[in-house]
Amino acid sequence: MKLPALALLTSSLLLLNGCELDTGTSPAHYYDFRQGNQQWQAGFSDYPTDNATIYQLQSGVRNLPTGFTGQGFYLQGMNRSDDLFMYIKRKITGLEPATRYQLSVSVRFLTDAASDCMGVGGAPGESVYLKFGYASQEPQQSGYYLNVDKGNQSQDGSNARVIGNIASGEISCDSDKFASKIVTGSGNTPLQFTSNADGSIWVFLGTDSGFEGLTRLYYRELELRFTPL
Repeated sequence: MKLPALALLTSSLLLLNGCELDTGTSPAHYYDFRQGNQQWQAGFSDYPTDNATIYQLQSGVRNLPTGFTGQGFYLQGMNRSDDLFMYIKRKITGLEPATRYQLSVSVRFLTDAASDCMGVGGAPGESVYLKFGYASQEPQQSGYYLNVDKGNQSQDGSNARVIGNIASGEISCDSDKFASKIVTGSGNTPLQFTSNADGSIWVFLGTDSGFEGLTRLYYRELELRFTPL
């Protein structure tokens, strides 16, 4: 099953690593993690780095779990801070310099969090909020928090928007299986930014968790669409 992305991805050329589909007005950047990390990097924030081991943080391209084939970009974290943010990030180049854009995303991932389940601090699915955003500099932890405004849990930030959660209705609360989920959107308020003078911008996608337990995700495919304003 392919992404029902913001633009239909039908060309076999899109299977190339980090391919850019230039429609003339709205370039789309498509990534398939079966092809490796494609310059995406993992990051974590909103936790004390001097006691990181108890957070069980893991990341990297891995084989998918039982029932699926191929690879995905895996992220794992035990949310002991009740506010763990774990994300992937990439620097995007080739945009028009100092130009205003609107950014939207479509992402396919695997989740083991079922819908309507009880959890400590919040639900393991609905209380783990999927966010995407941008930054003019590399997004990374600075002290305790992320160095750009991503908002907190269900709240948008000036640099990020909530686009959904990781809950799946295809698995049960007592299941140890994963299910595939697709989330597409730009948030309740469109995410807009101005590209850097060299035509670059950093983009990040991740989860802001209110569930005080273990979250495991495999990002499989994603598409970023930049619309000039």
